Amino acid sequence: MKPQLFFIAASFATVLLLSTSPSALAAKSPAMQACSAQWADMKKAGKTEGQTWPQFWSQCSKDYAAKNGGSAEPEQPTKTSKKARTAAVDESDSTGSGQQKKDCDAKWGAYKTKTGSHGWHDYFQFMAKCM
Repeated sequence: MKPQLFFIAASFATVLLLSTSPSALAAKSPAMQACSAQWADMKKAGKTEGQTWPQFWSQCSKDYAAKNGGSAEPEQPTKTSKKARTAAVDESDSTGSGQQKKDCDAKWGAYKTKTGSHGWHDYFQFMAKCM
């Protein structure tokens, strides 16, 4: 009897966990909360006038930001742009880099024959040492 009770409880917990949508668990911004409440009221009153939620949210979030100052979206960690990053090594193409690569390619053929190296992994390791 106890294994059956455990199975039923585990099944119920699994169904409950799977039925909870991720969006319901996510934190909502103040704008999302206000606009969601306004949308629900409009739907109850039948005053959506053929508008869909994405259309309503687009306008409502802008209006909310204008009234309350700031962004309608929740704050997210800022990502550094690729332009803002600085390289540890200057990788600018110097005038001799093309010729240097050609010289290394010629050396690669001899190195490959001598050591039996093959494939991209060995090639890139060789080129890193050569250049």
